[in-house]
Amino acid sequence: MYEDVIELRKQRLSYGQIQKSLYEKYRKRLPIPTISHWINKKYHPLGRVNKFDGKSSPELEYIIGALFSDGYKYIDDRGHLLRLIVKDKEFAEKFAECLTKVLGRRRAYKPLWDRNRKRWIVTGCSTLLYEFLNKSLEELKPTIEYNKECVSAFLQALFDAEGSIYIKIRGGRRERILWLYNTNKELLIYAKYLLKKYFNINATGPHLATRKDSIKHFPNGKKYKANEDCYYIYIRANSLLNFYKHIGFTIKRKQQRLIKAIK
Repeated sequence: MYEDVIELRKQRLSYGQIQKSLYEKYRKRLPIPTISHWINKKYHPLGRVNKFDGKSSPELEYIIGALFSDGYKYIDDRGHLLRLIVKDKEFAEKFAECLTKVLGRRRAYKPLWDRNRKRWIVTGCSTLLYEFLNKSLEELKPTIEYNKECVSAFLQALFDAEGSIYIKIRGGRRERILWLYNTNKELLIYAKYLLKKYFNINATGPHLATRKDSIKHFPNGKKYKANEDCYYIYIRANSLLNFYKHIGFTIKRKQQRLIKAIK
């Protein structure tokens, strides 16, 4: 109704004519003062709710990619929240920047440093965006594939979160492989499809990396039990340049390693 009010006013209809037109369409009589407040921008029907229109954009697709990997969403007494906790500041800054733009905020979101976790944290609040992101991967595919720029942003978020580059000399040869890990096998199959279709980047897999309930040991002596099967796809050296040109990393250390692998 709000959008109709604004559009009808552009057609130079009076408040009474707008009220009549809305009643014919919705069978509800909107008070004249409400129409006046909307037209004069004194009030908005969403009130103080962060606005979100659901239009595809590279920023929205980056958020989607981040939430399919390191990010998560939840509800508490503060509202419908979206959060990212990561060690790389560039990743956190990019996520905050995308949230700010997608929600049309005047005051930008900023990453906060958590001394105990030694991680950067970004937390955004939006009922509308939260509900939009409650969709399945299948439902979000038309949004992700709106254009090549959107596809690139989605993939970049995935690789920023869970991508890594392997460079090793073996048998006198230099091996260079770009990996993407995730417990969601369907997501990796989709990422592999996007890489090939939009950027002619060849990837193999998904392959099983870690089986559920297996124990993984870290160099610092810590270990953990895997709660789910974890899979990976990998991009071979002959596709690294294409990846650099069309997707790349937000995270500097990963981007530098990618450049080193290409050289």
